[in-house]
Amino acid sequence: MSETMFAKALMSGLEKRPSRLSSDHVSDPRKYPAQAPYTLPKPVHPFPRRQRPAAGGQSQTVNVTLKPLKGSDQLDLPSQSPNTTVLDLKSQYAEKFSLDKTKIKVLLNKRPCTDLKTLKDILPDPLPAQADFSLMLLAGASTPSTASTPAPASPVVKPEESQKLPPDSAPLSEHAQAEAEALPHAHDTATQMLQSDEFWADLKDFLVQRLRDEDQGERLIRLFRGAST
Repeated sequence: MSETMFAKALMSGLEKRPSRLSSDHVSDPRKYPAQAPYTLPKPVHPFPRRQRPAAGGQSQTVNVTLKPLKGSDQLDLPSQSPNTTVLDLKSQYAEKFSLDKTKIKVLLNKRPCTDLKTLKDILPDPLPAQADFSLMLLAGASTPSTASTPAPASPVVKPEESQKLPPDSAPLSEHAQAEAEALPHAHDTATQMLQSDEFWADLKDFLVQRLRDEDQGERLIRLFRGAST
């Protein structure tokens, strides 16, 4: 009976408490049970590190072969330092075959290599004695780059020489000559139109239509016709 009474007392005590916590409920951290921080155990076996071979057993030079994907202009570069960059290889190939090095792409296993990478960065470790690279020649590679070539200076023309040019060194074009020949004819045509009565009659009709006043149109026609004579 004592266990039954205890269970009833516990249930009645729980019923008096709110079933849900309020939105601003805050727990007292001092009532939390004491617990030590959990730390990960140290690994039994340390992480393996990549072991590099000794400098004495590593090849100090690499024989490089540059072969384009299209064409037979192959270049063999023996005894290249591991610190040789891809840009150095492109420069040597471009200088050999008179090409633009900016239009050359160096490929290793069909993957492009950046210019600042060295042989020891892109080749496997230990360095092989022979390395074959493919070259992709872009459009315009056959034209050497002229960025570093200074443009030829234009000749200086002295004032005395410019004054000695013949006056007819720059003849008029055919269109300008045709316009010059048509000017007298156009002047004669305009004079004939001003002397005809049909022109002034048409102008009078236009002014009367725009001004909607026949007297003003007559006055302007007399004024314009008197000024044209």
